Parts: sequence; structure tokens; C-alpha cells
Amino acid sequence: MMKKIAFNCVIGSLMIVLLLAGCSNGESASSEGDGQEYTIKFAHVVSPSTAKGKAAEKFGELIEKRTDGQIKVEVYPDSQLGSDREIIEQMQSGTVQMNAPFTGVLPTFVKEFEVFDLPFLFENRDHAFKATNGKLGDILGKKLESQGMHLLGFWDGGFKHLTNSIHPIETPKDMNQLKMRVSQSPLLISQFQAVHAGGVSIDFSELYTALQTGTVDGQENPLSNIVSKKFYEVQDYLTLSSHGYMAYPLVISSKFYQKLPEELQAAVDEVSKEVTEWQWEESKRDEEAYLKKLNKTDIQINELSPEQKAAFKDAMSSVYNEFNKLDGSKELLNAVDQ
Repeated sequence: MMKKIAFNCVIGSLMIVLLLAGCSNGESASSEGDGQEYTIKFAHVVSPSTAKGKAAEKFGELIEKRTDGQIKVEVYPDSQLGSDREIIEQMQSGTVQMNAPFTGVLPTFVKEFEVFDLPFLFENRDHAFKATNGKLGDILGKKLESQGMHLLGFWDGGFKHLTNSIHPIETPKDMNQLKMRVSQSPLLISQFQAVHAGGVSIDFSELYTALQTGTVDGQENPLSNIVSKKFYEVQDYLTLSSHGYMAYPLVISSKFYQKLPEELQAAVDEVSKEVTEWQWEESKRDEEAYLKKLNKTDIQINELSPEQKAAFKDAMSSVYNEFNKLDGSKELLNAVDQ
């Protein structure tokens, strides 16, 4: 009888030990996320040589290192997976996890992003950084969540300038009847209509051919895209107008982000902030190099004076009247200056 009792005690003790071990393993798996590996497909439309292209690669390198390989990143540059709009749609369907799209395509998904299509919105690069990575970015980040995108920061695209193949542009009258390429944003089309130019919507990946064949006379882009895509080969005139600003919101699929264990979410946030600061500095350095390169090409360059910029700003003021019809426009414009 005593032997039976002792045997039962031993069995009971073993069961308790096994049960405790099982609980311990479950807690460890939960805190460590089972050591599961995650793959991020990061797609974008610009050249790997641009500040955005280099930052995408840097993000991949740092996040893999910071997470000991738990998060791996595959970067697809140069519109390999489609246009910005197509990439966003792929993010929503779950086949792509990250992008840093041009804000001009985002009003289709979040109307409030039209604020970036206003001419002469930011005074300089510092102003743009404080607004996009501050109050303005906070407002727009909440709007992106409704479209399945989680905002990690804003990257710098630089100020936009005008190129064309007809004549130098120095006054608003010089824009008359020019066929200018724009993205899908209605306000960008209105911007050119305000100076009596035609706005033609063409995907970025098709722009070089459109300029080469004369489908459009000109376009607007920062120096990074003008140089990396070699638009200077098919355009005769460059006007340093700084009339608009190009921002790149760094976004990750909300569904994918929420599935990550907390420690991996923290790593994504930390690396995104670090790379964002690096990208802005890299963009500034690159722009100086781009201008030097353009000065060695055959494209004729002129820079608008403060007085000439004021004339363009006045000519394009009707775009602000159109934007003010949007609900929440006042809050967005106030956030620009906070």
C-alpha cells in the first residue's frame, strides 16, 4: 500500500513538473514570438541611386541586423512591381508590405494629402521636415490607417523644378499652352491650368518616353529624378523654380505591422526614425551633386528670382481656393506652420 502511495506521489510530481515546464515554454514562446521570421517586400518607383533608393536599402540592412535576421527585407526599386498607386494597392491586398510613395498619388486614397500639391507650401527644407515629421505628419498618419497603411515617417523628395523642350520659363506667361506632365492629383492639374498650361497625367515609369516623343512638352520633378532618370537628355530647359515640394511618406502595411511582436514593432519604429534622419541629410548632399552634374550637360538652366517666384505664387493662388473647399483644410494649413 505504501509503495502504491509513493508511486502515485512520484507520478503526481512528474505531472506537475511537466505542467510547469509547459507553461514556462508557452510564456517564452509568447515573449520571443517563437523566433518566427518575417519578410518585408519594400517596393518603390525611383532609382536605387537616389536618396530614397539608398534609404530603402539602408532600412533593410539595419532592420535585419537589429532583429538578428528575424525581419528580412527585399527591395524592389525602379517600378519593378508597378506604379506607386499599384504598389499601394498591393500593400492593401497583402502582397507588398512597404513603400515610400510620392504624395501626389495619395489623394486617391486619402484626400487630405492634396495639401502637398499646393504651390509654394514650404519655405525651405527645414520647414518641410518640421511639418511632415511633426503636427502635419500626425494628422495624415491617422488618415492613412483607414487605408491599411501605418506611417513610419516622411522622407525628403526635394523641391520640384520645371523642365521643358520649348523655351526657357521665367514668367507665368511662359507656361501658356505647354503640355506638362503631372501625377494623378487634381490639384496638380489645377496648378498648371492656373498658368494656362495643360496638365497630362502619365505614370512616372513612362515619363522619359513621353518627353522623348513629344507626348508632353515638359514636367515637374526634383533634381534627384531629373538626373537619375536622365530627363536632361530629352529636355532643353531647366527652371529652378522650387514651386512645389515632393514628400515620401514611409508606410508599412498596418495588418503586417500589427502582427509583429512588440519588440519587432519597436525595432521597426527605431530603425525608421534613424533612417529617416539619414535620408534627409543624404538628400541634401545629393542635390548639390545633381546640380553640378546638370551644369555639365547641354540643358540650359535658369533660376527664378524671389520676384519671379512671387509672380508664380500669385498666378497659382486659385489652387488654394480650391483646396479650402476640403473638409479639414484649415487644420492642415495650420499644421504646416506649427
